[in-house]
Amino acid sequence: MSEFVNPLSYDPQDWYSIFCRLDHDNDGLIPVEVVRSAVLQNAALLGLLKHEAESILRDVDSNFDTYVDFSEFSAMMAKAKSLYVKRLTIYAARSVLAKSQQPSAVQYLSHYNCFPPPLFMFMISLIQVAIYLYYALESDVGISPVGPVPIKSPFILDPNHKEQIWRFLTYMFIHIGYTHILSNVVVQILLGIPLELVHKLWRVAGVYLLGVVTGSLLVMAIDPNVYLGGASGGVYALLSAHLSNVIINWDEMEFNWVRAIIIMIVVTIDCGSALYQRYFVETFNRVSYVSHIGGFIGGLLLGVVLLRNLKLRRWEVYAWWFCLVAYIMLVSVCTVIIYAPGLYAK
Repeated sequence: MSEFVNPLSYDPQDWYSIFCRLDHDNDGLIPVEVVRSAVLQNAALLGLLKHEAESILRDVDSNFDTYVDFSEFSAMMAKAKSLYVKRLTIYAARSVLAKSQQPSAVQYLSHYNCFPPPLFMFMISLIQVAIYLYYALESDVGISPVGPVPIKSPFILDPNHKEQIWRFLTYMFIHIGYTHILSNVVVQILLGIPLELVHKLWRVAGVYLLGVVTGSLLVMAIDPNVYLGGASGGVYALLSAHLSNVIINWDEMEFNWVRAIIIMIVVTIDCGSALYQRYFVETFNRVSYVSHIGGFIGGLLLGVVLLRNLKLRRWEVYAWWFCLVAYIMLVSVCTVIIYAPGLYAK
């Protein structure tokens, strides 16, 4: 039976039990050849390629006494875990990049230090699910595909309280039904985490959060008489930021049609749900679909401005300035319409 499993399955304290199984005479030392044989035979179970297994064995006997003690064994296992995580990181990053961008990404990620870790989308999703469950279990509606709508929540964007500016962001924590939150969470996890690996937390967080704000500003400017809940503005910002990269690098993008079709399916389902709630449920429960449009436009512009460009071309410098100016103008116009006296329509 194998002594090893995938290193991600173990915490460092569990490495001692593996060490003991290899230490047949229980003297705290394992011959180098025993360790070498075990690692090479179980490289696949360790999640390592053959050359990676060779690399972690190269320095395992740090004091050259032909034996491996537990500290040396732990150092080897830590390297194995690091290599495995790094390879998964590179595979995930490649899923959101064109072929011409991948060499730069691999070079960048080969020195990836996991700081900050790609936890933004995961933590945001966790908070959103927790808040949805709180309001669902508190209400008479319970967990429903189209409810509840907690219009008294301090988070929801209330058309009667546009002076409470935090609502332009915090509405992303309110979701109208489990179909709404499920579609948003799935997309932002599957797309957001690979984007975080390539572009780091603050860039992806910027696109996502500003997409949320852009969506709410456009709602209050164009469709100001509805309550707004959901993270679709941020999700659509991520989708459009990735979609623009797919379109620009269409010939180089792996599975380009598959990506485009998946994005179309997600957009169709989510927009269909939003349109249904906007026009076919009772007025009390109406929510706006305009935030989807705002998030999508925001993502197209902010993706160019904020996301890390792995292979900068001259025309992209002009595109960067154009997108920055266009985004500032969009936000400014929406803000004027919302708050300027005489322009805001109740």
